[in-house]
Amino acid sequence: MKLFLVRHGETEANKSGVYSGISDIPLNNNGILQAQALAKALAGIHFDGVITSKLIRTCQTASYISPGDRAEHCAIAEFNEINFGRWEGRHYKDIALDDAIAYAAWSDDWQHTAPPQGESFHHFFQRIQQSLTDWLADNQRQSVLLVGHQGTLRCILLTLLGLPADAFWHFTFMQGAYSVIDIQQGHAVIESINIRAE
Repeated sequence: MKLFLVRHGETEANKSGVYSGISDIPLNNNGILQAQALAKALAGIHFDGVITSKLIRTCQTASYISPGDRAEHCAIAEFNEINFGRWEGRHYKDIALDDAIAYAAWSDDWQHTAPPQGESFHHFFQRIQQSLTDWLADNQRQSVLLVGHQGTLRCILLTLLGLPADAFWHFTFMQGAYSVIDIQQGHAVIESINIRAE
């Protein structure tokens, strides 16, 4: 199976550098242009499966890239971004001042400490791992587009490559780009990563 990984297009939250997590924020004008450029770059690919999270920014991006029968798009809530709790919509510099104790605790143990009213990375990573494992077990498709979030895509790649959670920061997924993973008999190989759509 060829798995095409795409990060959703830019949103105003991305532009301003605030945590968006599970906030349901649409693409901004630049994000729409990024999605349209990806549609052109991937126009020659027939996707027999399209996966998104439940959040509108991934669904919008996928609708530009693969605008066919939207009923074929499968939105999976378990692929939503991490929940930043009461830090949603806020910049880390403000949080470090206004919620200093909680932010320091989270910074010191980012894998196990959750933001207030949010989700720990440990829980998030387990959620993505289990959801991806379940999806792969039931999937017989040959070419799949998966539009996700920065954190989600990192966790998916770590899971496919069998890497530990602390390797999370070794990868990044740029907006307006796509990556291709070849999965054969349970083994995943990175064919390309962050190919810019021009």
